[in-house]
Amino acid sequence: MKARQSQGGGNRQRFLQGRGLWLLIFLAWGLFLGAGLWWYFTPGPPPPAPKPQAEEKSRMESLALTEIDQEGKRWKLSAVRAEYLKNHNEIRIQDIYLEFYGPDQEIIYLQAQAGLVNTKRRDLALTGDVRLEWGDVTIRTGEVRYLPQERALVSPEVVTLEGPRLRVTGKDLVIDLKKKRLILKQHQLTTLKLEKGLL
Repeated sequence: MKARQSQGGGNRQRFLQGRGLWLLIFLAWGLFLGAGLWWYFTPGPPPPAPKPQAEEKSRMESLALTEIDQEGKRWKLSAVRAEYLKNHNEIRIQDIYLEFYGPDQEIIYLQAQAGLVNTKRRDLALTGDVRLEWGDVTIRTGEVRYLPQERALVSPEVVTLEGPRLRVTGKDLVIDLKKKRLILKQHQLTTLKLEKGLL
């Protein structure tokens, strides 16, 4: 009787050990399957942000540009130094000398320290002690823009116009190159220079 009980107890123990082994195999398989499914359905890390496009620059020791249309020359530019920014369609220029031509080829001369030429729109932005000479009138300001569609030079800053017998200061200057007309929208002060009692 004792031999049968011990034999039955041994079978039960082997049965439980076998069942425990299958349970471990099942758990391991379930963990492996769960990890695989988690890996499959979890989105990967986002792609790295695109690197900013490197600025393509071309440096020039000097630059000479002339704009000509069916009516003739519009302007001629020379600069001591220039840097072409291909990605922006711009040329940065320094130590600038410009000639603007009116309809009868009357010339307005301009000098500036720095500027920007937009190669698509053909407009110019000039800064830094800008000086224009138109006949016997000298114009000084801090900034001038050339607008090709309007054929005009504009300056929103304070402007000083000086002629042989007159000095005018104001703001918002417009020089219409087509009509050969100068407009100072905000007049501030006019000074007359007298010569021995003559105006």
